[in-house]
Amino acid sequence: MPSKTGHAVYARAVLKFKLNRIQNKLKYQVLNTKLIAPLFIAISTVAICSLTCEQPKPVRSFDYGTQSDSALYYYNQGWRQIMDNGQWTLSENSFRKAIEFDTGFLLGKSLVGRISTDLNERSTIYRELGTGKTKAKDYERLLLDAYLSSINIMNIREQESELKPELISKHRTLSETNFSKVIQKFPEATYVKAEYIEVLHALYGAKPALDSLHKLVTENEQDIPFFINYAASLEAELGNFENALLIANRLSEILNDTTLPEPYMLFAKIYFEMDSIDNAKPYIEKAVELDPKHLIAQGLKKRIFKQ
Repeated sequence: MPSKTGHAVYARAVLKFKLNRIQNKLKYQVLNTKLIAPLFIAISTVAICSLTCEQPKPVRSFDYGTQSDSALYYYNQGWRQIMDNGQWTLSENSFRKAIEFDTGFLLGKSLVGRISTDLNERSTIYRELGTGKTKAKDYERLLLDAYLSSINIMNIREQESELKPELISKHRTLSETNFSKVIQKFPEATYVKAEYIEVLHALYGAKPALDSLHKLVTENEQDIPFFINYAASLEAELGNFENALLIANRLSEILNDTTLPEPYMLFAKIYFEMDSIDNAKPYIEKAVELDPKHLIAQGLKKRIFKQ
């Protein structure tokens, strides 16, 4: 079969031949009218250029501050693992892999800081990024500032007995503002949107957060596990337990993997909200068993077993 290049050459030749015939016919009919000739030349140029001129490259979506495809792949994989599946251990591995491919990947390094349980490592990352954040541009900087604020709170919480409420409030307000700007510019930034909804929940409560979730999640995001999970959790908090359990079952069906912690974590949260502690216990125990680094599951387990 002829190659694509051969087809293109042939197509250009045919087009030029036809254009020459039309041009000669027009010249004959209007006797080289000065008004039509320039118009025809312009049309001919556009038509030929559509085949021969280099086409503009499509605009790349948000690259999060890295030009390494491999770094970006592991960065996004880390988000999916922690937000959709509850796989904290694998997520940490992915974020670390991302900065192996791009040692200057500021957001990648910040996420290693956010997920690390090592205070010394977090403190080192916080200092390094605090100095290097001037290199971050525009929307990358918006995320980096919010992520650094998160690391700072984690460090203070581990070193001090009590966090000042104004510090938490400042962090949440900063995160709300910065995440909002990013998702307005890049609606496909799914996990920025996910954290934005979490922040709305912390600031304004379950009902506004649930309303925002339904408004912000696009048709293409309807089956993303995080959004299903969080909707069920919010429904449970609002006392809509039957609906919450139906949504939780949908999450289990979509993930269809009994080795993932998040479905167990979700059922534990719902039963805890229902004050059904005996039902919640086996689910939270399974979630922690599947991933001992799941910090949120560990926290919920402490609350459940205090009852």
